[in-house]
Amino acid sequence: MRWDEIGQQDIKQQALAFFTESFEQFYEHAIAVDIKGTVTWISEAYYNFLELDESPIGNHITDIVPNSYLPGVIASGEPIFLNLLFIKEQWIVISAIPLQDERGKVVGGFGFVASESVGHIKPLLTKYNQLQNQLRDARNKLALERSSRYRLSQIVGRSDALQAVKKQVRQAARFDISVLLTGETGTGKELFAHALHDLSSRSAGPFVSINVAAIPENLIEAEFFGVAPGAYTGAAKEGRVGKFELADGGTLFLDEIGDMPVDLQAKLLRALQEKEFEAVGSNTLKKVDVRIIAATSRNLMERVESGHFRADLYYRLSSLPIHLPPLRDRLTDIEALGERFVDEVSAQLELPAKELTPDALQLLCRQSWPGNVRELHNVIERACVLSDAPEIDAECLRPLLSNSVPSVKSMEPLMEEPSFRPQHRPRPLADAILDAERAAIMEALAYTRGRKTEAAKLLGISRANLYDKLKKVGL
Repeated sequence: MRWDEIGQQDIKQQALAFFTESFEQFYEHAIAVDIKGTVTWISEAYYNFLELDESPIGNHITDIVPNSYLPGVIASGEPIFLNLLFIKEQWIVISAIPLQDERGKVVGGFGFVASESVGHIKPLLTKYNQLQNQLRDARNKLALERSSRYRLSQIVGRSDALQAVKKQVRQAARFDISVLLTGETGTGKELFAHALHDLSSRSAGPFVSINVAAIPENLIEAEFFGVAPGAYTGAAKEGRVGKFELADGGTLFLDEIGDMPVDLQAKLLRALQEKEFEAVGSNTLKKVDVRIIAATSRNLMERVESGHFRADLYYRLSSLPIHLPPLRDRLTDIEALGERFVDEVSAQLELPAKELTPDALQLLCRQSWPGNVRELHNVIERACVLSDAPEIDAECLRPLLSNSVPSVKSMEPLMEEPSFRPQHRPRPLADAILDAERAAIMEALAYTRGRKTEAAKLLGISRANLYDKLKKVGL
C-alpha cells in the first residue's frame, strides 16, 4: 500500500472518529423506525426526554411524537436537516434522514434531536420559545376579545315564532354559507349572529362585527379592508388591519348592510367571490377565509329595485335568509324576557331584588313595542331605577311607556258619552278571538294558495299548531 493510500485511510479514520464524537455531542436524542413508521430503537437520552413509562418499540412513531417528520421523510426519501418541532411544550431542533439498503431502497428512517447542551443552540431555542409563547398569548387574548358572546340557549323565549327562528339558525350553522338576518330594529339580530357563529364549525375562530351605518362613508373602505403603510398623508406608518383580515378563519358580521355605499358594494362582492382583497393604498392581494352574516332592518329588495343596492350582492349575501319576528308577534315571551331583564338590571346596578307584578305583565303584553326587545329592556331598566319598592307594578310602568294603552279608569269619562256607547251588545271575548283567528288563517291560506306549511310560517306558528287551530275554528 502506497503512502498516499495510507494517508487517506488515516484521514478517513480521523474524520469518522470526529463525526462520531460530534454526533454524540450534538444529537444525544435519537430514534429509529422501519418502513411502516414503527419504532425499532430509541436512545436512552431520548426515552428520558420524552418521559416515557414503557418502551415505545413496536408502536408507530406518531403514537410517541404525533407531529414527527419521519413518516414524510420515509415517503419522500428526502432528508430534513435542522428543522423545528414542537414537543413537550417547547420547540426543539431536529433532523430526520431516510435509511436505505444496498440497492438504495428506503427501508426506514432515523430522527435526531439537537442537544440543548450545545452552546449556540440553547440561546436560540430559548428566545424562539419565548417569542412563540408571547405570540400564543396574544392570539388567545385576541380570540377571547373576538369570540361570540351569546349562545342560542341564552336567547329567551318559548313562542312558536322564536322556536322557528332558532331552528333555522341551527340549520344554517351546519353549512358554511352567507346568512342574511332581517327584521325590525331591536329584534336581536346581533344576538342571533353571535349564536350562529357559536354553533358553526368556525366557533374557534374570531367573530368580528362592523356596523355599516355607524361609519362615515369616506372611512368605510379602510374599516373593511385596512390601510397600507403610508397609503396617504396622515396614515399610520405601520398601516392598519381591516375587519376582513381580523375575521380571517372566522365570521364577519355586517350590521345594517342596507346602508352600505353603492361603490363599496362592488368591492365587497369581489372580496366575497374571490376570497381576496387589497388594502387601501396597496397593490398586494391578501387571501382571506371569512363567513359573512349580514343584517338589515331595511327592505333590501326595495333598495335593489330603487338602484341603491346591487342585486348580485343581495343574492350573494342571502344564501339563507332568516327573518326575526317583532316582539308584538311573540307576546308570550314578554314574561320570560321581563323577568330576565329585571334580574340582570338589578344585578348590574346592585339594586335589591325586584319582580314584575301580574298587572305589570298584562300592561306590557298590551303594547305594540315598535322598538321591540331593545325597547322592552329600556323600559325595564328605567323601572328598576325609579322604583323603590320590591315590586314593579303597572302604575310604575305606565308613565314609561310611549305607546301605553289607556287604562279603564281613563276611559270612563269617554264611555259615558253617547257617541262612545256601542250600538250592539258586545259578543263574548272568546267568540271574537275565534273569529279573528279564523279570518287570519283564511287570509294566510288564500295568500299561500292552500299551502299549510307556508301559511303557518306567515302566521308565526308551527304546522301542528295550525292544524289544531283549523279544527278549533271549523275549517
